[in-house]
Amino acid sequence: MADAIAEPGGEASGLYDGSFATATGPRSLDALDIPQDPFLFLESLDSRKAEQWVCAQNERTLGHLDQDPAIPALTERLVAIYDSPDRIVTCSRHGDWAYNTWTDADHPLGLVRRASWQDWLAGTPRWETVLDVDALPVNRDSPDGTRWTLADFDLRYPDGERALVSLSPDGSDACIIQEFDVATRSFLADGFQLTQPGQHSMDWIDRDTVYVGWDDDVELTDAGHPRLLRRWRRGIPLEQSPVVLECAGSDISVHAWYDHELKRHLAVRYLSMWSTDWLWLDEASGQWRRYEVPADAELNEWHEWLFIHLRSAWRTSDAHHAAGSLLALRRERFLAGDTRADVLFTPAPRRVLADLDFTLNYLILTERQDCVTHLRRLRPRPEGGWLAESIATPGDSAVTMTAVDSLRDDTVLVHVDHFLQPTALYHARACDAGPDAWQLLARLPPQFDTEGMTAQLCHATAPDGVQIPYWLIGRRSSQPQPCLLYGYGGFEEALDEPVYMASAGVTWLESGGLYAIACTRGGGEFGPAWHQAALREHRQVAFDDFIAVAQSLIDTGATSARQLAISGASNGGLLVAACMVQRPALFAAVLCAVPVLDMMRFHKLLQGATWIEEYGDPDDPRARAWLLAYSPYHQVQPGLRYPAVLFTTSSSDDRVHPGHARKMAARMQAQGHDRVWYLERRDGGHGAGVEARSIAHAEALEARFLWRAVTQ
Repeated sequence: MADAIAEPGGEASGLYDGSFATATGPRSLDALDIPQDPFLFLESLDSRKAEQWVCAQNERTLGHLDQDPAIPALTERLVAIYDSPDRIVTCSRHGDWAYNTWTDADHPLGLVRRASWQDWLAGTPRWETVLDVDALPVNRDSPDGTRWTLADFDLRYPDGERALVSLSPDGSDACIIQEFDVATRSFLADGFQLTQPGQHSMDWIDRDTVYVGWDDDVELTDAGHPRLLRRWRRGIPLEQSPVVLECAGSDISVHAWYDHELKRHLAVRYLSMWSTDWLWLDEASGQWRRYEVPADAELNEWHEWLFIHLRSAWRTSDAHHAAGSLLALRRERFLAGDTRADVLFTPAPRRVLADLDFTLNYLILTERQDCVTHLRRLRPRPEGGWLAESIATPGDSAVTMTAVDSLRDDTVLVHVDHFLQPTALYHARACDAGPDAWQLLARLPPQFDTEGMTAQLCHATAPDGVQIPYWLIGRRSSQPQPCLLYGYGGFEEALDEPVYMASAGVTWLESGGLYAIACTRGGGEFGPAWHQAALREHRQVAFDDFIAVAQSLIDTGATSARQLAISGASNGGLLVAACMVQRPALFAAVLCAVPVLDMMRFHKLLQGATWIEEYGDPDDPRARAWLLAYSPYHQVQPGLRYPAVLFTTSSSDDRVHPGHARKMAARMQAQGHDRVWYLERRDGGHGAGVEARSIAHAEALEARFLWRAVTQ
């Protein structure tokens, strides 16, 4: 049923209907066609006019959604899950200590705590609090209500006596950094510190020296990160510390660190999203040297080896290596010009290298074949070549194996996940044959009723004939059911690994709904080519894939158009908004969270310049044409019936500007669409929130909005 719409603060006049497109379909636009944006004021983060609009929208949306009688109980159930004392405790090892960050009802912002590593492994940890984030003066006495959350707790290696503590306001990407003494449980008044929030970075070199990227709001890249990297020695004013690396304004950022295993200074200069310079410090000359590897490759170092994971094909003097391959080269030989490599992984159709990690003696490869996890351990043979052995894994689960301390031994932590089976955590050795030899540390108790549910890998056919995988989870019926389809479709992010979904189970599956996850091109499910198929001018491919999955769900009888909801966040917000605009009759409801929607101005807002290589540059006339062809903000039209849509964002999101969601909601409302809702939280940054209760309430609101839209 359509809801009556209130004017959003009276900002839109009756002279302009908010449209950049005709009522009969998207039209070709160029710079001369686009009217002045009447909602540009909503990009302001400190104007009274924009604040009044947001307050009016929040009041309208909460007044509508909070009337649902199911929300309080649903919220409490989610809070109980997020604050449960039975949650899995994952620790990092520092010396003989197991460190963990913990939240609960009494400590919603979290504790950094530690126990003996051996006691934790034995299941009898005696926790001692190292840092209570809720008790910090900035949280106890915040004059404006800002909640400072823990962004990082970087212990100095190897002694662990000091930590660099990063705190972010309301969960944003910006942070302050202060040096913390673990023994006295206090911040050092004269320690390393950056006290104004910014896009800072700081990394230990030794007990008295750090690398620091200082966001002084002057020397910044277009993406908003520090251009200058300094080597800061204790007792020296930061502004007098020498600049050791500098990147261009058009770059994204530059970072450096000291590798204790290699005893080497390393750095990376991010030229763009998919182009990097990998550097090492030649201490004999004091100069930074570049590793001559492809700019789009990923580089790792271990012992005397370099590992190059290729995103594009690479021809060397003696071989041609396919995109997606993993190469191992002896570092000293490579620096001397020898590019002969051991090929440790070769891609195949639907087979991809998902991750790699190192213990003291082993390289661990995580591979995905048709959405199934396979693990291998490798070690170099003294006579040359590599010994590779498979590690057995539970057949239909996602398995993540992480080294505990690669300078110490070959122990690993293993997470085992499945959509319908509670997560388990194991302690193991890299040389173990498989699960029978692993030590079970913890297993989640069941958090929702899975009786009768299945998780099925299905496929849809895209317009170009490519098979697009998607997961379908829930209790199947002979009749169409309410279905929530989730997608992302960009930045090489993969969605094919099963994850235990307590929130979706409680809010959707238990009520009889189906949950689907689309593994569209643009993601990283099947390697670089899968991602590159939806880059820049090919972005429509990701939308077509998602629409194909939606159509498959309908054609197979799993759901119907009036029962199908779609959801996406960030780039996924762009995905679902574009599909909504292009195929409005295919969906009944849309949840569009922290989205990128104005493709003409994304590069001018916050960190948007970072994504030019993914989307294209709106200032380039050629790219402008393909961006306008799908930009949801420009293609939404009056006179059509769109699904019920809820736009959500956060005023503390300093990654994707809240102006995207604000302007889209305002335009659609000005066009007369009466089922458009907008909700802007204060906290959470680009994430869901900073405290369990606020996250739970937001998820309950969103789930009930979608459920009512597809069942009424």
